[in-house]
Parts: sequence; structure tokens; C-alpha cells
Amino acid sequence: MENTYWESIPVWNPSGQCFEIMADRLSGRIPVTRIERWQDFSSLLESSFFNTNGIQFVFRGHRRYDWSLLPTLGRLTENGIVSEQLSNRHLELFRRAVRGRLKDTSLLVEAEQEDELWAVGQHHGLMTPLLDWTYSPFVALFFAFAKEDQQGEDDNPYRAVYVLNKSFVADDGRCPDIRLLEPRKDDHGRLVNQAGLFTYSPTDATIENKLIETISDFDEFKEADEDNEAALLAHYLCKIYIKNEDRQGCLRSLRRMNVHHASLFPDLLGASDYCNLLMEEEQRQRALAEAAQELVASVVKQEPAEQKVTSKSAGTPESQDEVAMVAAILREPAESSQVEPGRIQLIAKQLVSEINKQKVVDWEKRDIALAKVRIAARVVLRKNGYPVGAREQVVERIIATLLQAAGRVDDGGAFDPGVPR
Repeated sequence: MENTYWESIPVWNPSGQCFEIMADRLSGRIPVTRIERWQDFSSLLESSFFNTNGIQFVFRGHRRYDWSLLPTLGRLTENGIVSEQLSNRHLELFRRAVRGRLKDTSLLVEAEQEDELWAVGQHHGLMTPLLDWTYSPFVALFFAFAKEDQQGEDDNPYRAVYVLNKSFVADDGRCPDIRLLEPRKDDHGRLVNQAGLFTYSPTDATIENKLIETISDFDEFKEADEDNEAALLAHYLCKIYIKNEDRQGCLRSLRRMNVHHASLFPDLLGASDYCNLLMEEEQRQRALAEAAQELVASVVKQEPAEQKVTSKSAGTPESQDEVAMVAAILREPAESSQVEPGRIQLIAKQLVSEINKQKVVDWEKRDIALAKVRIAARVVLRKNGYPVGAREQVVERIIATLLQAAGRVDDGGAFDPGVPR
């Protein structure tokens, strides 16, 4: 995703123009804004925009910026719409499949219990027309940052939180086509702990299209000028992009608020995920400490030249020379002083490992391969919290050095990324 795209989305500013309608595949007509640090999420919530008397908002967190408000059952259709026929057929299949497996048999025989049966299915991984929401913005932030980015997927520069005007959706007189569901049964305690509720997908449109279609008929919307359209729609539904930085710091902050796996998932799965995250952090801190010790040892006593390893070590794709070269580049910018001791060496190892994975045959002569190398380097720097202002400089220095080593250099020995190849 080009930087110019994100720059066209306004940074949250309660005293100015906060939202924009991009009208693209990522957000459609949903107004969007962005914040460049997760720490700014709290101040955003304290603004008057999200604290209007008589209006209650609910929230939904997404790990990736490009995920839409699509219920799982909607993934079976080309347009994302869950028809009444599809919904009824799937619920009937589930009703038959769970016979003899439910303690509460009323869910299978009473028509008014259909919503509760859907909620049970949602909890156990059934594809449903339901979307999870929470009354707590910080629970939504947790779900946006809880999981790491996956290996091999496209870059994910922002995570996202959707905000829905629950007061409006609950008003059947003004919004008759979008239904809320707050189940009465909660055997596992998740809904209570997560302050959770559901929206039920309309049968003839996606939730965002139905909501905007409904709002568009209001006189206040018809009379509004185009410049105010985004701000007006945002009072009903909006999307907040949150810079995908310092995931661990965000989760630690939420844990101090008692928002974590063990509190939100009061079962064995939640306890397991909670312990896994704590152990992940412990191992990360241990690795940083070990890297710092290695760095100090290497400074105190330089290895003899004949002992240097110039070939790739068994089981690892990077050589010590490459790591040392990248580590030196990482330390060049003044901003690198913000990086905790020992971390530079770890980042360098990850950079060399990921870059070497992209080195296909003649990689240095192929623009597509070079682009993949750049993306891989940016992702590593972002995941490891390397200072934002120095990232592009570091990436281009690494690329130029690698190209020089491979025998491809421009006049002056520097690689110009703006020159077509």
C-alpha cells in the first residue's frame, strides 16, 4: 500500500476535519480516520465526538486494516450478503448436528430461541450471520492487537477499530433493517467479560451499505454539503486505523487495565493464551539480554580474522558478516539511540534472514525482487519498533550496500530507487 494512500486519510484531530470517505474496496463509504500511535486511542475516545449525550457506541477490533464488516457466513457468497435462504439452511443443519450435544434442548425446539442458537454456534466456530461487537473500546483494541501478523501475508501497516452507533441501530423506528442481539445465555462467561453483543446481518445488503442507505434518507443528510458528509456519517459508523507499532507495549498497557486473554476468555483456552503471551514476552526479553551480552563480548574481544565465519551457519540463512554490516547501518541514524541495548543485533539478524529469503536468481537485476526485499525489510523494522523516521533511510542504505556487493552500482556507488530499471 502506497504511503500516499495513508497520507490522504486525515490524522485524528478533534478540532479539525477528522474523517474522509475513501470510496474504495477497503472502506467503501465508511468514514475513516487514523492515529499514528496506539497511545492516542484514549485521547480520541475522550473527545466530544465520541461522548454525545444519549448516544452509546459499540466497537469491533480487526487485526488487519483490509478486513471488512463481513460475517463468517457471508464469506460463502460472492457479494458478502447472507440471504435468508442461506441463513435458514445453515441454522437447520446446525440444529440437526447438535442434537444430543446440548444441555439446553429448548434451543432446538423453540422458534424464539433461534438467536440464542446462533450465539452458541458463533462461540463454537460456526459460520454465522453475526458480527461480534463490544461496549468496551479497550476490548476492541485488544482484539485488534492480540495476534501477531502472519508469516507470508501482505504488509499490514495499520490495524483497525470499527465504531458503530448502537443507540441508532437499536431504534427499530429509525433503523428497522439492522438487528442487535444480546444473548441471555452465556454459559462460558465470555459475553459478560468482553461486554459483548452481536449485530445480525441484513438479508439483502451488507451492514455498512444498509446503514448508509438508511441514513441517506434523513433530511439532515440530504441537506448537508459534500464537505460535511464524512463527519455526518461517522456519527453512525466509522473506522479508525491505528498504526501497527509496538504491539507488545499495547498489550502490556491493556493488561494493566485487566484486559487480556485470561480475563476475556474465562476458560482453559483463555488461560492458555494468556500464559503463551507472557512466555513469549519473557523469551523476547531473554533474547535481548543475550544479544546485548554477545555485543559487549564482541567489542571487548574482537575475533581473529581467521576465525571469522564468512559462510552461512548451519541452520541459519545469515552470515556473521552480513549481520555485522546491517547492524552497522542500523546504528547510523541518530534515532537509533532510541532502540534498547542488544536489540539492534536481533533486528539485524531478522533483516538478513528475511532479505535472504527474497534473494531469488538474479534478484539484483529484477525490479519485482528488489521491491519484495524492500517490503520484507520494512516489515521487520516495523515489527521490531525501529524508529519510524529512520526506516526508509536504513532500507535504502541496506539495498544500496547489497547491490554494491552484488556488482550492481549506479554512478557514484549509490543506488537511486527512483531510477527505473
